[in-house]
Formats: sequence, structure tokens, C-alpha cells
Amino acid sequence: MTHHASLFAAAALAALPAVTSLADTATVNGADLYYESLGSGPAILMMHGGLGLSHDYLRPYFDQLSETHTVVYYDHFGNGRSAKPDDYGEMSFDRLTSDAAALMTSLGHDSFTLIGHSYGGFIAQEFAATYGDRLEGLVLIDTVPAFDYHPTVSGSDDQMAAFGKLFSQPMADDADWQATWNPVVQMYFHTWDAEVGADLDARTVYEHRAWNAAGGLLATFNTLEKLPEIDTPALVMAGRHDGITPPDPGAERIAAHLPNATLVIFEGSAHYPFIEEQDAFFDRLTAWLARD
Repeated sequence: MTHHASLFAAAALAALPAVTSLADTATVNGADLYYESLGSGPAILMMHGGLGLSHDYLRPYFDQLSETHTVVYYDHFGNGRSAKPDDYGEMSFDRLTSDAAALMTSLGHDSFTLIGHSYGGFIAQEFAATYGDRLEGLVLIDTVPAFDYHPTVSGSDDQMAAFGKLFSQPMADDADWQATWNPVVQMYFHTWDAEVGADLDARTVYEHRAWNAAGGLLATFNTLEKLPEIDTPALVMAGRHDGITPPDPGAERIAAHLPNATLVIFEGSAHYPFIEEQDAFFDRLTAWLARD
């Protein structure tokens, strides 16, 4: 990224409005889930990716939806500021989807729109298959329905070495997870901005045990037979240059299997279109949310 473009990106981030949120915990399935709620109106639940990350990287980008909606962010069980189990075998898809349903019930939201990014999109697909009657809408961002393809990420020798380590061995502790993730995430952007990356890193709560457990959950993950049964209106979005969840095996395939889906591909971004192409991304998202 040129110096001028870097300054522009940093200025765009700084220009995002600061929104006051209510931070609290809710006891769900016997454990405390950390959440933040802002705005008023129809509810939106945000599911973060990772796992092993917290919801913070989604902010402040999605905060602007609070102008018309109640936006609920939360950290999945075992992640971020939510309760950590002694045994991460408790962190199953059934548990994660049940947590989300119970959290929204506890907050008084019987129905809502669900937005899932990356690994949060895996959980969101499973949620829609089980709790579809709760959903007014489903938004899936840079995610896939099955792991039957090869990622196309590319980078420097050091970045590729970190990528190999990330997916071949458990992280030793939170510092190891953070140090390994930071060179890898650079390859998840079409155009890397070090200032934006430093901001994301500074605000993220890392949990290596959640990352280590997350891979095991994907051994049997496959929603291809479930998606045709989900009739919830859906918006499926992805960056064209996403190498970890590419559009071909990801967004395009999901949209082809969902009976009521709209597909949007952003040509100038990768795994984080809501950061790299903020204006175009939120123009499309807000228009879809406002549909009749």
C-alpha cells in the first residue's frame, strides 16, 4: 500500500463514529458469555471468526448498523472475555449454536438477523439449519460450506511458514498464537495496511486453546445437504481475492445451495471486505437489511 493510501485508510478508520455500547455478561448454558449491545430497533447478532479471537475486530465497522438496528456482539464460549472451560471438548457446534439462541432469548430478541464472518459463518450456517425459525435474515461473509478444497493464500517465506505452523501444530500459549496469527492475517487482506493491522491486534483478546480446539470441530463440518433446507432470506458476501475461503468453493457455492440467497462479490478485497471496501460493503448490506 502506498503512503498516501495508508494515510487514507487510517483516516477512514478514524472517521468511523464512536458508538456507546452496553457491555455485560449473560449466563448461558451454565457459563458467562460476554456481549456488547448498541442501538435500537430490529436485532442483529454478530458472530466473530477465529476461533481463538474475540469479537473486537468486527468493531467499529459494523457499529454503523446501530443507526437502524440493535447490534449485539458477543464472544463465543471459550473465546475472548467469555468463560473458558477446563476442557475445550465442551466447545462443540451444538454448544456454540445453542449459546447464541439462548443469549438472544435472554436479551429479549425472539427473532433477529444473524451475521457470521469466517468461522462465525460456519457457526451461522449450523445455527440457521437448527434455529431457522428464529431468523429474519442470514448474512454470511467470507465463509465456506465444507473443507474439501485447497486454500490459495500466498505470501513471503516467513508468512507461509507461519501459515504452515498455524495449521499443522497446536499453539503453545496465547503469545505463540498471537505471534503466529499476525503474519498470517496479512495474507488475508488484498492490500495490507500495517496501521489497520496494528489496531486490530491491539484490540483482540487471544485464546490459543480455542484456536487449538477449533480445527477438530471442522473434521465433520459440511452443510451442503443442510443449506437447501434453509429458506431464510440470505445475503452471501465475499472478497474476490480471499485465499483462505475463496468465493468459488465458498460464497458462490453457498449461494447456489441456499434457495433464497443474494450473492455479492467485492472485487477489491479479500477476507475482510468490510474493512477494505467499507463503503461498497455497507451500501450493499444496509440496502439488503432495509428490503421489504
